[in-house]
Amino acid sequence: MAKIQLKWCAIFAFALLNATTATRAFADGPQFSVLHTFDVADAVTGASQTGSQPDTRPVLGADGAVYGMTYTGGVNGDGVVYRYDSESGKYRVLHTFGALDANGANSDGANPGVALTRGPNGVFYGVASFGGANGTGTIFKITASGKFTVLHAFSAVDANLHNTDGANPLRTVIIGSDGNLYGTTRLGGENTCGPRASGCGVAWVMSPWGSFSVLHQFQVTEGHAASLLEARDGFLYGCAVFPFAAAGAGTLFRMTPSGGHFEVLHRFSAVDASGNNTDGADCYEPLVETDPGVLYGSTTYGGANGNGVVFRYSDGKGLEIVHAFSASNAAGENADGVNPFARLTRGEDGALYSTASYGGANGNGVIYRIGANGSFKVLYTFSATNPITGSNVDGANPDYGVLVDGDSLIGMADYGGNGSVAGAIGNGTLYRLKLEE
Repeated sequence: MAKIQLKWCAIFAFALLNATTATRAFADGPQFSVLHTFDVADAVTGASQTGSQPDTRPVLGADGAVYGMTYTGGVNGDGVVYRYDSESGKYRVLHTFGALDANGANSDGANPGVALTRGPNGVFYGVASFGGANGTGTIFKITASGKFTVLHAFSAVDANLHNTDGANPLRTVIIGSDGNLYGTTRLGGENTCGPRASGCGVAWVMSPWGSFSVLHQFQVTEGHAASLLEARDGFLYGCAVFPFAAAGAGTLFRMTPSGGHFEVLHRFSAVDASGNNTDGADCYEPLVETDPGVLYGSTTYGGANGNGVVFRYSDGKGLEIVHAFSASNAAGENADGVNPFARLTRGEDGALYSTASYGGANGNGVIYRIGANGSFKVLYTFSATNPITGSNVDGANPDYGVLVDGDSLIGMADYGGNGSVAGAIGNGTLYRLKLEE
């Protein structure tokens, strides 16, 4: 399932590193360094001074700085937007999401989802999954200097958890070739999905100045929508997941930017009692187009070993498996990673780079590369965490993939780093992996 729950951390920090520059290097291979270690959050409120649990993919600004968000932390426990200057090593909070009232509402949103998207003129766009005027989330923009504006607050849901414009946006905003913003909501909308009668969600479009409209109301046969991609043929492609296994393991779809045409291209097969199938299950993050009409993506679960797959889709060949992640032992360890939740990012060398959230030799995830010929290689394995505090030197559970910055990859690990006594989870890191030359 997508992670929309609050992630409370603990009170006392037992850091295994005093600075944020821990480095691990392979002989004649990539070099790993921690850029920033996030705060320990309060065990009850989730609050911290500068943000905790960086459960969103970072993005590079026009100024070369790294911009990102934390899911929790900040003085209100609802997350922050931050800027990290790679040259100076300075970390700064640009915006702290406001405190929620008794109805779960505030003015700006809470618990931001998945990623910021860089737009023109130094503006970044994003969503908050909760909060806002009706407690159902917001779409916002923020400048590099920290000027924050809510573009849309999703409407209240009725007793059946339905509304007209969707609720709880979790995925990534994209900017279309027409200059409009496109995205989805996880819940809400007019149609019912799942045994708990929650809404299926919607696909939406918004002008840069905030004119909002719904493109598509997802149906129970289509699933809850995840992130979108505008491909070279002008269609919007995406994946959707089902709220219960009996319905299958999700769909791959495309639609016109007008919303007038929608079609399911592939239905992922149901998993068996062991969580296995032939084609993967639960694709959340955006697809990437490597050549016209050739799309790559990953599924968090399913595949021959139940630990996820990387797939390729084209109209001529349909869906093909590029890599099925291997079986893991009772401790959740394997050679190549488990649960590739993240998007794939194409490097300057034509290879695809991403992360698996778990697995690897220590069960805490890996960074991997898929060559243009389909070859698979683990570039980095995250270290073991302290079983009492959840801390380690480099981070753990690297969600949402990496961005390419010249000869390096930059990403975040959701846990690890500074740990705490209660809960045995860390509070995350921002890292850089310099690739071998």
